[in-house]
Amino acid sequence: MRFRYSVIIVALVLAASSAMFSGCRPDDTTPDGPDTTAVVIDEVPDTLVGVWESDTLEAYNDMLMMHQDNLDDVFFEYDSYELSQGALDILMENAAYIMDTRDYRVLIEGHCDERGTIDYNLSLGEKRAKAVYDYLVNYGISRDRLEYISYGKERPFDPGHNEQAWTMNRRAHFRVLPGN
Repeated sequence: MRFRYSVIIVALVLAASSAMFSGCRPDDTTPDGPDTTAVVIDEVPDTLVGVWESDTLEAYNDMLMMHQDNLDDVFFEYDSYELSQGALDILMENAAYIMDTRDYRVLIEGHCDERGTIDYNLSLGEKRAKAVYDYLVNYGISRDRLEYISYGKERPFDPGHNEQAWTMNRRAHFRVLPGN
């Protein structure tokens, strides 16, 4: 108990001495040197505003979009998370591309059509995303570069209420994320 009080007293003494010797001067004194002015962000010339964003951020976003465009969705049969031969062919191409380009991560999104309950479709979407994730890990892609999530039926690609729309919504979508 005495040790705790001693530590508290030492901490208070250090805090007080730090404030006392911090170099702050009272407001009623004048500066020691020539007048100094602060640069206000509103005074930055218009020619400099947005230079960083246009030079780097847009180029980085363009690069991420390029990677996004090179990855194709994988589609599933009704009430299934089994990878068909067509899905395996797409996954092989996606995996090769991901292995060749290493400056981004990938989020695998599992999606379902509108039929079924929310809970059921969240579970099925997760199984679809996990099946794709497992394939990519077995292919040799580092787990650090991959994530997966299920959106169930909450984010349909096609808002229609027919077989064509349902077919498009039963998928694993690849979302490119910034760096490692």
